[in-house]
Amino acid sequence: MGINLSNFLLSKSKNKRMLEYQDLDHIDGVSISTVCANLYKNVRDDLVMFYFRDGANYASVYTQSKIISENIKWNLNQKSKKIFSLMVNSRNANCFTGKQGYKSLEKIAEQVSQELTNKQKIDEDTPKKIKSKEIMFGCTGTIGEMFPEQKIKNKITELIKNIKYTQNKYIWMKAALAIMTTDTQPKMAMEDCKIGGCSVKIFGLAKGSGMIQPNMATTLGYIFTDADIPNEILKKLLRKNISTTFNAISCDGDTSTNDMVCIFSTGKARHSKIKNFNEKKLRDFEEALRKVLLNLAKRVVSDGEGASKFITINVENCKK
Repeated sequence: MGINLSNFLLSKSKNKRMLEYQDLDHIDGVSISTVCANLYKNVRDDLVMFYFRDGANYASVYTQSKIISENIKWNLNQKSKKIFSLMVNSRNANCFTGKQGYKSLEKIAEQVSQELTNKQKIDEDTPKKIKSKEIMFGCTGTIGEMFPEQKIKNKITELIKNIKYTQNKYIWMKAALAIMTTDTQPKMAMEDCKIGGCSVKIFGLAKGSGMIQPNMATTLGYIFTDADIPNEILKKLLRKNISTTFNAISCDGDTSTNDMVCIFSTGKARHSKIKNFNEKKLRDFEEALRKVLLNLAKRVVSDGEGASKFITINVENCKK
């Protein structure tokens, strides 16, 4: 199946350093699948599933716009302790779609939860029943168009069938390309760190090119780690480090409706239990997380629509 190479190959970016890509490989607990749901006129991957077969702890930050997309409303309404799947589509933002857009997500989540539950029965020694509230959505693309519910539903079986339990750079690249809209470059980053004496991985993908303003705008960022960190601590880590990364970039001063940055923790790394946000053994992890977020944020702003310069502004002696 075709992948979104056209924007990538036609990139006119002069920032060659940002065209270098790290070798994201396998991370335990994360599985990926991409398909073409025919959301575009041309054939390209436009639908991605990230599947956490044992569930993942998670935290998210969203747009500060008063008008938000239907998928953001959906995510905010789900209060699960763990997430089993994140589905991301490009081409359609599912914003200003009203009841149709939200109801579509309900139907898609129900189908995904049923089919993933069936997959659990086939693949797992102790299968879990996955619920629709344990599914999250990311949407990006045109605002105000009817959400393509049926096109997406038609591809869910294929999407789940194509799930790869072992990842490599090619699979991560396919996922990064699939979520692109007007981006000219896929955006990926990774860091290795330690919690105590245990090695931990942090991988990240992002998309964003236009409507980029401080406090997040038209940005999707997804961070994956095999660390075992509780939701509340993940939330504190993400909120603290988003302020100097994704919330510190601007391309055109416009805000948006679909922004989301999420972190998913699969718990596969066998480090000692994390009980407190201020534990010393978390410092290396937090620094690595900040580096991943900053790397991705720089890739977003350097790929700004019409951008020819990449500028860093340092402010000193400024009151918060």
